[in-house]
Amino acid sequence: MKISFYSLFLGLVLSSCSSSFASMCDLFPESPNVEVHKLSFDVDSIRKPIDMYYVDGKLFLIDMYSSPLVTAFDWKTGKYIGRFADRGQGPHEYLWFSAASSFGGKLGLYDENKKEFTWFFYEKDTVRCSNIGFAHSDKMFPFKVIALSDEYFVATGLIEENKHFVIYNKEGQKVSVFGDYPKDDSRTDCSYQENAFAYQPAGMVYNAKEKVFAVGERDGQIALFYDMSDMAHPRLLRQHVVSHPQFVNNSTSTSSSVLFLRENVNGFFGMAVTDKYCVGLFSGKQSPEKDTYIIGGDKLLLFDWKGNPLKMITLSQEYSMITASEKQLILLGTDPVTSDYVINTIDICDL
Repeated sequence: MKISFYSLFLGLVLSSCSSSFASMCDLFPESPNVEVHKLSFDVDSIRKPIDMYYVDGKLFLIDMYSSPLVTAFDWKTGKYIGRFADRGQGPHEYLWFSAASSFGGKLGLYDENKKEFTWFFYEKDTVRCSNIGFAHSDKMFPFKVIALSDEYFVATGLIEENKHFVIYNKEGQKVSVFGDYPKDDSRTDCSYQENAFAYQPAGMVYNAKEKVFAVGERDGQIALFYDMSDMAHPRLLRQHVVSHPQFVNNSTSTSSSVLFLRENVNGFFGMAVTDKYCVGLFSGKQSPEKDTYIIGGDKLLLFDWKGNPLKMITLSQEYSMITASEKQLILLGTDPVTSDYVINTIDICDL
């Protein structure tokens, strides 16, 4: 079977659209505004990032097309450090990083096209790397992979058992599958291909201290929390399903895909880990017009690590990415007036 991958912004089908709908925001009491700090940052060195991740005093911006694919900045000074991860088909070259994570001071990036997870780490001024290839087939195809530790990894993608996630070991072999797709009474017979394309997380994060894996879905309004104490048998702690992805099957005889409907609600645009909170960057809006897409969220939803909703913070603008340093939430967006990139922060102690 040939597999064609479609962006989460693939397209919209015109249909009737209700002007009001249930919102995940209703689960949260709105908190007082917090101060957003504008940083002095070397924004001229930012290209067109699709992801952002903080590790050990450095902020990494991941591009899709520009080579090298990763740009590094010193977090304290905001200064450009350098770039690495050349784009290409050869050894130690990469095509597209679809997910970022970290463990032990290392940056972990997953190349969806090559089905390889790569650890990147600095030795003085030199970037070192090591790769792990993941077992895959037409019926077991990881879209996104993040590290839980040096030993285990969790992935989402095509899983023939029609489960949402799969655990891999450090040899790249499947350990277990887990996680039922959120039940949608209007769709009782979705194939694992339909589910895999419709339920693609924008946020997949892990709190190693709490041993909790948290997921925020990009389409629909869904947040999931799993206890990962037993890697062979992950346990659902809490799920919040306010609305499901709205889509139609757009598959052909040679490829699998879905097409999202106009009434589809944009959910999470990323998640960040702090000791106390799982913080989701959330939209909760429908795309207003046929050719207009929601490109970010303007709300922060704060959960505890048991999955309980605690606080909601409304931001003054939309941001497309979120990560966290030891002391700050880091938000990347564009200036509403100039369209230049901005990197702003919120002190975690103020949450």
